[in-house]
This record gives sequence, C-alpha cells and structure tokens, in this order.
Amino acid sequence: MSLHRRHLNVEPDSEPSSSLDVYDEHPQNLRYETPRTLVGTPAEDSKVEDKYDFSAYAYTEEESRAVVRKLDWHNNISNAKSGGMTEDLRFPQDGYRTLLCIFFIPFTIGVVPMVMLTRRVGPRYTIPGYMLGWGIMAVLGAACTNFGGAVAVRFVQGIFQAGFSPSLIYYLTTFYSRGELAKRIGVFYSTNALSGAFGGLIAYGVFQLDSKLKGWQILLLIEGALTVGWAELTAFMLPWSSSTAAFLNPREKEVARLRVLKDGSGTVDAKFDVNAFFAPLRDWKLYTYAIIGLLYGIATSVADSFMTQIVSRFGYSVVKTNLFTVAPFAFGTLMMITTAWSSDYFRERGFHLANAISLAFIGCIILVLVPVSNHAVGYFAVFLITGGAQTPSVIFHSWHPSNEANEDARAFKVAVLTFVANSGGFVSANIFLDKWSPAYRIPLIIVAATQGLAISIIVAFRLWMRYDNRRRNIAQSVNWTSKDVPTEALKAGPMNPSFRHFV
Repeated sequence: MSLHRRHLNVEPDSEPSSSLDVYDEHPQNLRYETPRTLVGTPAEDSKVEDKYDFSAYAYTEEESRAVVRKLDWHNNISNAKSGGMTEDLRFPQDGYRTLLCIFFIPFTIGVVPMVMLTRRVGPRYTIPGYMLGWGIMAVLGAACTNFGGAVAVRFVQGIFQAGFSPSLIYYLTTFYSRGELAKRIGVFYSTNALSGAFGGLIAYGVFQLDSKLKGWQILLLIEGALTVGWAELTAFMLPWSSSTAAFLNPREKEVARLRVLKDGSGTVDAKFDVNAFFAPLRDWKLYTYAIIGLLYGIATSVADSFMTQIVSRFGYSVVKTNLFTVAPFAFGTLMMITTAWSSDYFRERGFHLANAISLAFIGCIILVLVPVSNHAVGYFAVFLITGGAQTPSVIFHSWHPSNEANEDARAFKVAVLTFVANSGGFVSANIFLDKWSPAYRIPLIIVAATQGLAISIIVAFRLWMRYDNRRRNIAQSVNWTSKDVPTEALKAGPMNPSFRHFV
C-alpha cells in the first residue's frame, strides 16, 4: 500500500521524511509518533499545504461544481395493514408482528453477501436487479390468499431489500466528496419518507374505490408496478462509475477522479480484496457505530411500520387515519433534507445525529404523558417522532463512510451497519403488540429510553473523536481538520498520525 510520491513534497531519493511512508509500508509497526518534517518545511509551520502537495489535485471550484451537477442530474406495508389486509388474509393474533419479523430474517442473513456481490460485480447489475426483484414480489403479494402466502412473499422481499439500500449508499460514496455525501444520501432516503406520504395519499384513494380487488391489493400492485418501472429506468439512467460515465468528457472524468482522491472515497476502481472487506471486524469503532445504529433503528422502524397504528389512537376511520399520516411524513422529508444540508455545510455529523434523535425522544415522551383524547398535542408528537426517526439514517450513513478510506472496508461497514440499524425492527415489532393499543404507552416508553441512550453514546463518541483530533494536532504541531489531509493518503486509517476524524 505504497503512497505515490508525486502527491507529497518529498525528494524521491531521500530517506522517508514523513511518517506516512513508514506507516503505509509497514502496517504491523504502526504507532503514533510526531512525523518528521518534510524537506524544506519548518517543524513549527502549521500550514497543511507545506506538508502535502495539493497541486496533484488540480481542478477549479467551477469544474468541481459542473461535475457534481452532472452526477446529480443522472445520478409501504403499514398502510396495507390499516386497509384490511390482516382481516382478509386471516392473520392470527399479532400476525402483523410476525410478518415484520419474517422480513428481517433474510435481511439479517443476506445483507453482507448481497453487498459483497455488489462490490465484486459492480452496481450496474445488482442495484436494478434488487429493485426488480422487490417490485415483482410486491405484485405477487397482491395475489396472496392467506397468511402463509404473505409470509413467503415478505421473506423473499427481505432478501432483495437486504442488498438494495446498502449497495446504493456504497455506490454514492464512490462519486461524492465527504462534504457532499449527506445531501445525496438524504435525497435517497427522502424517497422513503415521501413514499410514506404518498403511500398515505394513495391508500386514501384506493380504499374508497369500488372494485373487486381489496384496497390493500391495489396498493401493493401500484407499489410493485412503480418499483419495476423504476428498476428498468435505473439500469439505463444511472452512471456506474465516473470513468465510464458517457455524459462526462475526458477532463470532467479526471476532475471526478481527483475529487474523490482528495476528499472522498480515497480510491478509484480498486479491485476487490476480501481481507480488507472483513478488516473492520477488528475495529472497536465498528461496534460503537453498531450500537448507535441499533438504537436509533428502533425509532425509525416505528415510523416506517407503525405510524398508522399510532395515528389510529385518535379514533379516526381507516381512510382518515391514512390521510393523517401524510403531513408527518412530509415533515420528516423536510427535516431530513434540511439536516443533511446543514451537516454537509458544517462538515459535522455527531451533533446533527443526536439532535435529530432528540425529536423522536421528545415525541415519544409527549405521547406517553398526554391522554389519548388530546388529539392536537398527540398529533404534534407524531410530527416530532417522524422527523426525528426519518432523519438519523442519512447522517449516520454519511458519518461512518467519511471515516473509512478503504473501499472494501467501507462497503462492509455500510452492509453491516445497515443491517444493524434495520434490526431495530425486531424490537419495535415485538413491543408494538395489539394488547397495548390504542395508547401504546409501554412501547413508547421503551422507544424513548432507547433513544435517550443513543443520544448519550453519540455525544460521547463524537467528543472522543474531537479529543483524538486535538491530541494528534498537538503531537504534530499543526491545526488540521478532516478536510486538510487528502483521503488518498489515509488508507491506513487512524493508524496514520495524519488521520483526522470526520466528526
């Protein structure tokens, strides 16, 4: 894992004058030391430009913006339950909980191998394939005549969804800089929040149709058909790498490559390395991220799968219940995009993540404390839960990739942490039981407690990163942040003294 000397201000025939050379060449001997001064550079000089040659990344801001504009340009079952699905298919007691749990079993088993497949063969084939499979199973779900059929369909759907979300997140990390990532992941996740809003509107309409088909069957047919259609468009529209993007000219392809080497993935079109893929298992920070993901994922799954049940506490009809889920999901989308923009602008993740989760925490506390009859305050709390539960995934999946320069390790982290975050669905599915309706106070207390714990861990983790950055700056007599060192030079990660955490 040698470092190209053209990126550093070092004489070619001299002894290694920076710890970067030593640390990249001999990872088994990695240790923190104050790096020796580069040739001709005063030790007390704190300008990062004197230690790294940024001329290797020669492109203008206007060129960068032009490439991003081109990349940007090219680049739900809860409603069915409320519409009589559980009655028509003769679900057993808490059968809806069973259906949700079944979905997460293949997700648990399949997420890592499905993302490994994407890393090996490329997203050109897997992303449209996963979408197509999910859409076909949704259409087949409309043909189910009993509970067993619904379970089988959801199981297969779980396999396809296991690969889709993490593969798409990994895909985005290969195109955008770390300071642009949250907004782009936010656009992806906002479609999920918007699908909740439009799903409620569609449900509101189809549940009033006079048809031989049940409302939930029409809903699944619409969702499945739309997904199949988008899968076909995706196969032709999305660029699969900057080096092969037909809409970029040769100079723009070079700018796209330099951008990710300077402040992005740190690698371009690297070959798959299975050892590097599983290397994060030896990193304690992976498990810290995993705990955070599991905790916030409980609230996210509540918003995704149980929002209509929470709104039903107000005693409205099925039609009105679905209609009243629209505005909270729309608010969640706005909250998500706004937070993602702010997180990128300030190049900060930890506090943005904690702030978002605090909304879900407060919303749950309000629903626990106010009586079911207080519709106004209760509905306000629903907005807080949706905004606070929909947003964290965007910031979380922008945080951990921004601290990983190895392409294979980053793909593994995205896979594992997507699975862990979605595993929160196991918890929510087993606490939102029918016996607690309509107030669901016990489940809401549990959700609030998990979100409070998540906030505490996130803040502590973020403060540790800041402390470690300051410790490294003191040791090297510099004042660097995450944007001051080219990510191409940091494949050794935190073992390299020049590494700075993206906090």
